[in-house]
Amino acid sequence: MTLKMRPSCECCDADLPADAVGAVVCSHECTFCAGCSEHLERVCPNCGGELVPRPTRVGDALRRTPASTERVVSAGECPGTGYCGLAHADRAPERLARHAERGSTERGALDALLDEVLAGTLSTVVDGRPWVVPMLFARDGDRILLHGSTGAGALRRVASGAPAALTVVSVDGLVVAHTTFESSANYRSAVVHGELVTLTGAERAGALDRLSDRLLPGRTGEVRPTTRREEAATLAMALPITDGRWLLKARAGGPSVPEEETAGAWCGVVPLRTVAGVPEPAPWAGDAPVPASVEALVGRWT
Repeated sequence: MTLKMRPSCECCDADLPADAVGAVVCSHECTFCAGCSEHLERVCPNCGGELVPRPTRVGDALRRTPASTERVVSAGECPGTGYCGLAHADRAPERLARHAERGSTERGALDALLDEVLAGTLSTVVDGRPWVVPMLFARDGDRILLHGSTGAGALRRVASGAPAALTVVSVDGLVVAHTTFESSANYRSAVVHGELVTLTGAERAGALDRLSDRLLPGRTGEVRPTTRREEAATLAMALPITDGRWLLKARAGGPSVPEEETAGAWCGVVPLRTVAGVPEPAPWAGDAPVPASVEALVGRWT
């Protein structure tokens, strides 16, 4: 007996393709999306069994044994509707609680930070515990692209419909004041809240290319295309950038003027920046010249 690979979530009726992660099943193959599964506390409402990530079926295996086309939808109210991001009309905007004067609602400043920083920290909750992992990312218009291995169990659980937050930060300098208490840092930071969406098919392939070109512009044109097997082993996700669901905060400038004698203590700012070093070829690369993509990267960060 093989899994039927039902095509949709029994709760919210979201599509769950057989060749994509994001579906969870019980031992009777009741099928739900990852978002509804979290809301249901990973317990099947039909049989009481545990909901676990469903394996994917791709390529020749999917052609030999096609997925079911029968959509099963529960007659009861779906408790995951709001949780899965299908309704946010009554959600309060994200707000800064401390140093609100350092906040900004300028979308251009957010985009500039996301386009500059190479890595961020993705956070969510899995099995009632915090789940935090650093990840490379790329902004693609009004969404943030991320990727990982389809073999990562926790990532599979949160890849479709789970609430998440991506945090990025750039420390631009250390602010040295007349006391350690008054010292600070110049920085730009952002937190983007939303629900992760799994990308499939041509959209997944395009997202992976955009991620590569964001890190090394032009590199995809210098090497062979990604194979289907490599694509199938890679999980591509998108986090939407939605008004009211992101925070941007920054500090700039020097230390505050002290209201007491400083006894000659030096005060000021130590600027910090990321720079690229000289490219180091792999020992087996021979005399291959440094490609244009790498030269452009070095030029950007120097």
